[in-house]
Amino acid sequence: MSINRQNSANPDNAAALIVGQTEICEPYTTAQHSHQRHQLIYATRGVVHMSTAVGEWILPPSRALWISGGTKHALTVKRPAEINILYIDPVIYPFTNFAQCCVVEVTALVRELIATCSQHAWDYETNTPEYRLSAVLIDQIKKLDLSPLDLNLPRDERALRVVELLKKDPGNRDPLNVLAREVGASARTIERLFSKETHLSFGAWRHRHRMLFAVERLAYGENVTRVALEAGYESSSSFIASFRAMFGTTPSRYFRFESAASN
Repeated sequence: MSINRQNSANPDNAAALIVGQTEICEPYTTAQHSHQRHQLIYATRGVVHMSTAVGEWILPPSRALWISGGTKHALTVKRPAEINILYIDPVIYPFTNFAQCCVVEVTALVRELIATCSQHAWDYETNTPEYRLSAVLIDQIKKLDLSPLDLNLPRDERALRVVELLKKDPGNRDPLNVLAREVGASARTIERLFSKETHLSFGAWRHRHRMLFAVERLAYGENVTRVALEAGYESSSSFIASFRAMFGTTPSRYFRFESAASN
């Protein structure tokens, strides 16, 4: 594990309302941990994975990951990455309008505010330029749209074994009855467990899992056709149609925006 941090102090002990830092990361995985402060993580380069007891999130470049204060989580970076992390006072800025964890779209203004605020000293006072800029950032964060880059996980052991089968092979096309038989359950039981514990049908969960797998691969610059086949689609056209239905745009436009945002 290798992380190059600007500041090694504990952000929970900082005096300022919002503090931040830039981290240049080699591949690593953190242990489960939490902060008293809310976190906003923005990847300028690379992809970040985050997991909690109830789900998983993927953060490609030009999006931001919100983690509410007190949430136990682990972060994984599989390839070199550069990320900005902001730590936000939860008393002054409770953010009750956000889910415990979520990925949000990032505007050009918010991107620049994150970059600037992550460079501020950690002891600035109120009625300073740093404080006022942080307040602008908070107002802008509240307006951001959510991005469907989360995946709830079931809790039942049988359903989790199905999850592991699909993680090992995202392109697996076996029908549910075959997968259920492999874990010693009926298709009806697995469908019921996914619906109850992830709030998605098994088919919808599998579709989202494939999309998140594809987003990661595409973020690393892999070919659309190759990614489509690895994700279990019969053609790139069917994959692009599914991608558009989920994200509102094509893969090329989605990642063209990311490239422009990082430059």
